[in-house]
Amino acid sequence: MIYDSAPDLYDLQYATYRDDVPFYLRLADEYGGPVLELGCGTGRVTEALARAGHAVVAVDASAAMLERAAERLAGYDQVSLVHADMRELSLGRAFPLAIAPFNTLMHLYTPADQDEALAAVLAHLEPAGTFAFDVYQPHLGQLGVLRREAALASALRAGADLFLVQEHDAERQLVTSRYYLDEPGDDGKLTRRTATLTQRYFGRFELERALRHAGFADVRLYGGFDLGRWLASSLGMVVISRKRGPEG
Repeated sequence: MIYDSAPDLYDLQYATYRDDVPFYLRLADEYGGPVLELGCGTGRVTEALARAGHAVVAVDASAAMLERAAERLAGYDQVSLVHADMRELSLGRAFPLAIAPFNTLMHLYTPADQDEALAAVLAHLEPAGTFAFDVYQPHLGQLGVLRREAALASALRAGADLFLVQEHDAERQLVTSRYYLDEPGDDGKLTRRTATLTQRYFGRFELERALRHAGFADVRLYGGFDLGRWLASSLGMVVISRKRGPEG
Protein backbone atom coordinates (compact mmCIF):
# COMPACT_ATOMS: atom_id res chain seq x y z
CA MET A 1 0.00 0.00 0.00
CA ILE A 2 1.25 3.47 -0.88
CA TYR A 3 3.14 5.11 1.99
CA ASP A 4 2.23 2.26 4.38
CA SER A 5 5.90 1.78 5.08
CA ALA A 6 6.52 5.47 5.75
CA PRO A 7 3.40 7.49 6.65
CA ASP A 8 5.69 9.88 8.53
CA LEU A 9 7.37 10.67 5.21
CA TYR A 10 4.01 11.74 3.81
CA ASP A 11 3.51 14.09 6.76
CA LEU A 12 7.01 15.47 6.31
CA GLN A 13 6.46 16.18 2.63
CA TYR A 14 3.21 18.03 3.11
CA ALA A 15 3.61 19.51 6.58
CA THR A 16 3.21 23.07 5.29
CA TYR A 17 0.94 22.46 2.30
CA ARG A 18 -2.31 24.36 2.75
CA ASP A 19 -3.17 25.54 -0.77
CA ASP A 20 -6.34 23.46 -0.93
CA VAL A 21 -7.68 24.06 2.58
CA PRO A 22 -9.54 27.38 1.98
CA PHE A 23 -11.25 25.87 -1.07
CA TYR A 24 -12.63 22.85 0.77
CA LEU A 25 -13.58 24.95 3.79
CA ARG A 26 -15.63 27.24 1.54
CA LEU A 27 -17.43 24.26 0.05
CA ALA A 28 -18.22 22.84 3.48
CA ASP A 29 -19.55 26.21 4.61
CA GLU A 30 -21.68 26.50 1.47
CA TYR A 31 -23.12 23.00 1.23
CA GLY A 32 -23.11 21.92 4.87
CA GLY A 33 -22.28 18.60 6.38
CA PRO A 34 -21.50 16.06 7.33
CA VAL A 35 -18.77 15.98 4.71
CA LEU A 36 -17.64 12.71 3.14
CA GLU A 37 -13.88 12.88 2.55
CA LEU A 38 -12.25 10.26 0.34
CA GLY A 39 -8.52 9.65 0.66
CA CYS A 40 -8.11 11.48 3.96
CA GLY A 41 -4.55 10.20 4.47
CA THR A 42 -3.19 11.36 7.81
CA GLY A 43 -5.99 13.89 8.23
CA ARG A 44 -4.52 17.14 6.98
CA VAL A 45 -7.73 18.44 5.34
CA THR A 46 -9.91 16.56 7.83
CA GLU A 47 -8.38 18.46 10.71
CA ALA A 48 -8.97 21.82 9.02
CA LEU A 49 -12.63 20.94 8.44
CA ALA A 50 -13.09 19.69 12.01
CA ARG A 51 -11.38 22.73 13.48
CA ALA A 52 -13.90 24.88 11.57
CA GLY A 53 -16.73 22.94 13.21
CA HIS A 54 -17.68 20.57 10.39
CA ALA A 55 -18.59 16.93 10.90
CA VAL A 56 -16.52 14.65 8.65
CA VAL A 57 -16.62 10.99 7.68
CA ALA A 58 -13.05 10.45 6.50
CA VAL A 59 -12.17 7.38 4.42
CA ASP A 60 -8.81 5.90 3.49
CA ALA A 61 -7.57 2.51 2.29
CA SER A 62 -4.34 2.67 4.30
CA ALA A 63 -4.48 1.49 7.90
CA ALA A 64 -1.08 3.09 8.59
CA MET A 65 -2.24 6.48 7.37
CA LEU A 66 -5.46 6.24 9.37
CA GLU A 67 -3.48 5.41 12.51
CA ARG A 68 -1.64 8.70 12.20
CA ALA A 69 -4.91 10.47 11.37
CA ALA A 70 -6.43 9.11 14.59
CA GLU A 71 -3.57 10.63 16.58
CA ARG A 72 -3.96 13.98 14.84
CA LEU A 73 -7.74 14.05 15.22
CA ALA A 74 -7.97 12.92 18.83
CA GLY A 75 -10.50 15.16 20.55
CA TYR A 76 -12.56 15.91 17.44
CA ASP A 77 -15.69 13.93 18.27
CA GLN A 78 -17.40 15.00 15.04
CA VAL A 79 -14.89 13.03 12.92
CA SER A 80 -15.39 9.38 11.99
CA LEU A 81 -12.49 7.50 10.41
CA VAL A 82 -13.33 4.65 8.05
CA HIS A 83 -10.87 2.06 6.69
CA ALA A 84 -12.25 1.24 3.24
CA ASP A 85 -11.48 1.14 -0.47
CA MET A 86 -13.32 4.00 -2.15
CA ARG A 87 -14.33 1.67 -4.99
CA GLU A 88 -16.25 -0.53 -2.56
CA LEU A 89 -17.56 2.08 -0.13
CA SER A 90 -20.89 1.20 1.48
CA LEU A 91 -21.77 3.42 4.43
CA GLY A 92 -25.56 3.24 4.19
CA ARG A 93 -25.98 7.01 4.34
CA ALA A 94 -25.93 10.04 2.06
CA PHE A 95 -24.07 13.35 2.28
CA PRO A 96 -24.64 16.84 0.90
CA LEU A 97 -20.94 17.13 0.01
CA ALA A 98 -18.26 14.63 -0.93
CA ILE A 99 -14.66 15.67 -1.49
CA ALA A 100 -11.54 13.87 -2.72
CA PRO A 101 -8.68 16.25 -2.00
CA PHE A 102 -5.06 16.19 -3.07
CA ASN A 103 -4.99 13.79 -6.02
CA THR A 104 -7.04 11.04 -4.38
CA LEU A 105 -8.65 10.01 -7.68
CA MET A 106 -5.18 9.52 -9.18
CA HIS A 107 -4.98 6.26 -7.22
CA LEU A 108 -7.57 4.80 -9.60
CA TYR A 109 -5.41 3.16 -12.25
CA THR A 110 -7.96 1.82 -14.75
CA PRO A 111 -11.25 3.05 -16.23
CA ALA A 112 -13.00 0.26 -14.31
CA ASP A 113 -11.49 1.54 -11.04
CA GLN A 114 -12.63 5.06 -11.88
CA ASP A 115 -16.17 3.95 -12.75
CA GLU A 116 -16.49 1.96 -9.52
CA ALA A 117 -15.25 4.81 -7.35
CA LEU A 118 -17.45 7.42 -9.03
CA ALA A 119 -20.47 5.14 -8.71
CA ALA A 120 -19.71 4.76 -5.00
CA VAL A 121 -19.46 8.53 -4.57
CA LEU A 122 -22.75 9.03 -6.40
CA ALA A 123 -24.47 6.45 -4.19
CA HIS A 124 -23.37 8.39 -1.09
CA LEU A 125 -24.63 11.79 -2.22
CA GLU A 126 -27.97 13.32 -1.37
CA PRO A 127 -30.16 14.37 -4.32
CA ALA A 128 -28.31 17.17 -6.14
CA GLY A 129 -25.38 16.64 -3.74
CA THR A 130 -21.98 18.09 -4.66
CA PHE A 131 -18.72 16.27 -5.40
CA ALA A 132 -15.47 18.25 -5.55
CA PHE A 133 -11.88 17.17 -5.99
CA ASP A 134 -8.50 18.18 -7.38
CA VAL A 135 -5.87 16.32 -9.41
CA TYR A 136 -2.56 17.51 -10.79
CA GLN A 137 -1.43 17.65 -14.40
CA PRO A 138 2.05 16.22 -14.93
CA HIS A 139 4.81 18.75 -15.53
CA LEU A 140 7.64 16.33 -14.91
CA GLY A 141 11.27 16.97 -14.21
CA GLN A 142 14.16 14.70 -15.09
CA LEU A 143 13.04 11.07 -15.22
CA GLY A 144 14.89 7.88 -14.32
CA VAL A 145 17.55 9.74 -12.35
CA LEU A 146 18.14 9.45 -8.63
CA ARG A 147 17.94 12.94 -7.19
CA ARG A 148 18.30 14.23 -3.67
CA GLU A 149 15.29 16.00 -2.20
CA ALA A 150 17.29 18.74 -0.53
CA ALA A 151 14.31 20.82 0.61
CA LEU A 152 12.85 17.88 2.51
CA ALA A 153 16.17 16.46 3.64
CA SER A 154 16.79 19.60 5.68
CA ALA A 155 13.75 18.74 7.81
CA LEU A 156 14.95 15.22 8.61
CA ARG A 157 16.84 14.16 11.70
CA ALA A 158 20.58 14.68 11.67
CA GLY A 159 22.35 12.28 9.35
CA ALA A 160 19.21 11.30 7.40
CA ASP A 161 18.74 11.87 3.69
CA LEU A 162 15.95 11.52 1.15
CA PHE A 163 16.20 10.58 -2.54
CA LEU A 164 13.64 10.27 -5.33
CA VAL A 165 13.39 8.56 -8.72
CA GLN A 166 10.43 9.21 -11.04
CA GLU A 167 9.25 7.21 -14.04
CA HIS A 168 6.56 8.03 -16.59
CA ASP A 169 4.47 5.45 -18.42
CA ALA A 170 2.86 7.61 -21.11
CA GLU A 171 0.80 4.79 -22.60
CA ARG A 172 -0.95 4.08 -19.29
CA GLN A 173 -0.79 7.71 -18.05
CA LEU A 174 1.09 6.67 -14.93
CA VAL A 175 3.70 8.54 -12.92
CA THR A 176 5.64 6.47 -10.38
CA SER A 177 7.68 8.16 -7.66
CA ARG A 178 10.03 6.02 -5.58
CA TYR A 179 11.37 7.54 -2.38
CA TYR A 180 14.44 6.29 -0.53
CA LEU A 181 14.79 7.47 3.04
CA ASP A 182 18.18 6.76 4.63
CA GLU A 183 18.26 7.09 8.41
CA PRO A 184 21.10 6.50 10.90
CA GLY A 185 20.53 4.20 13.85
CA ASP A 186 21.95 4.62 17.33
CA ASP A 187 24.90 2.48 16.21
CA GLY A 188 25.59 4.85 13.31
CA LYS A 189 24.52 2.37 10.63
CA LEU A 190 22.20 3.56 7.92
CA THR A 191 18.90 1.82 7.28
CA ARG A 192 16.80 2.49 4.19
CA ARG A 193 13.04 2.75 3.99
CA THR A 194 11.23 3.02 0.68
CA ALA A 195 7.84 4.34 -0.34
CA THR A 196 6.36 4.07 -3.81
CA LEU A 197 3.68 6.42 -5.06
CA THR A 198 1.96 5.56 -8.35
CA GLN A 199 -0.55 8.02 -9.77
CA ARG A 200 -2.63 7.97 -12.93
CA TYR A 201 -3.30 11.36 -14.44
CA PHE A 202 -6.35 12.40 -16.44
CA GLY A 203 -6.98 14.22 -19.67
CA ARG A 204 -9.58 16.95 -19.40
CA PHE A 205 -12.18 15.37 -21.66
CA GLU A 206 -11.55 11.91 -20.25
CA LEU A 207 -12.33 13.21 -16.78
CA GLU A 208 -15.42 15.15 -17.80
CA ARG A 209 -16.79 12.18 -19.71
CA ALA A 210 -16.19 9.80 -16.78
CA LEU A 211 -18.11 12.08 -14.44
CA ARG A 212 -21.04 12.53 -16.79
CA HIS A 213 -21.14 8.82 -17.58
CA ALA A 214 -21.28 8.07 -13.84
CA GLY A 215 -24.29 10.35 -13.34
CA PHE A 216 -22.84 13.74 -12.49
CA ALA A 217 -24.08 16.97 -14.02
CA ASP A 218 -23.03 20.62 -14.07
CA VAL A 219 -19.38 19.57 -14.26
CA ARG A 220 -17.23 22.66 -13.74
CA LEU A 221 -13.50 22.41 -14.29
CA TYR A 222 -11.00 25.04 -13.17
CA GLY A 223 -7.27 25.57 -13.38
CA GLY A 224 -6.73 26.12 -9.66
CA PHE A 225 -8.31 26.70 -6.28
CA ASP A 226 -8.99 30.33 -7.20
CA LEU A 227 -11.48 28.89 -9.74
CA GLY A 228 -9.68 30.50 -12.63
CA ARG A 229 -9.97 29.20 -16.17
CA TRP A 230 -8.45 25.80 -16.88
CA LEU A 231 -5.61 25.85 -19.42
CA ALA A 232 -3.39 23.10 -20.78
CA SER A 233 -0.56 24.79 -18.89
CA SER A 234 -2.43 24.74 -15.55
CA LEU A 235 -0.72 22.81 -12.79
CA GLY A 236 -3.89 20.92 -11.99
CA MET A 237 -7.61 20.50 -12.43
CA VAL A 238 -10.09 21.48 -9.75
CA VAL A 239 -13.55 20.04 -10.36
CA ILE A 240 -16.97 20.72 -8.86
CA SER A 241 -19.95 18.66 -10.00
CA ARG A 242 -23.35 17.65 -8.67
CA LYS A 243 -25.40 14.50 -8.61
CA ARG A 244 -27.76 14.46 -11.56
CA GLY A 245 -31.38 14.64 -10.51
CA PRO A 246 -34.36 12.97 -12.19
CA GLU A 247 -34.71 15.99 -14.44
CA GLY A 248 -31.12 15.54 -15.71
